[in-house]
Amino acid sequence: MIGRRSRYAASILYTSGEGDFLGTRPAIESKPRPDDRFHTVIEGDRVDLLAHRYLGQADLWWIICDYNDIFFPMELTPGTILRIPSVEHVSMRLLD
Repeated sequence: MIGRRSRYAASILYTSGEGDFLGTRPAIESKPRPDDRFHTVIEGDRVDLLAHRYLGQADLWWIICDYNDIFFPMELTPGTILRIPSVEHVSMRLLD
């Protein structure tokens, strides 16, 4: 049971075919697309900086996290290959 003063009090338990998760919004559709781009993480990379570089807005960092099942965005491992959706896909399908 989550207490009403908990930071998770406004969260909802979502159930999908892949399992349950606690959140304030449903997970986004992230099936591979032909216009996806790929980025190999190097030392010093941050998801907000990658979102600014590839998507034009640093505050879209959560999309990169959702697409790559990143739960701890401050712990990117160098050498990891991230899949990043195209700007067009984000603006037409994810932010409408």
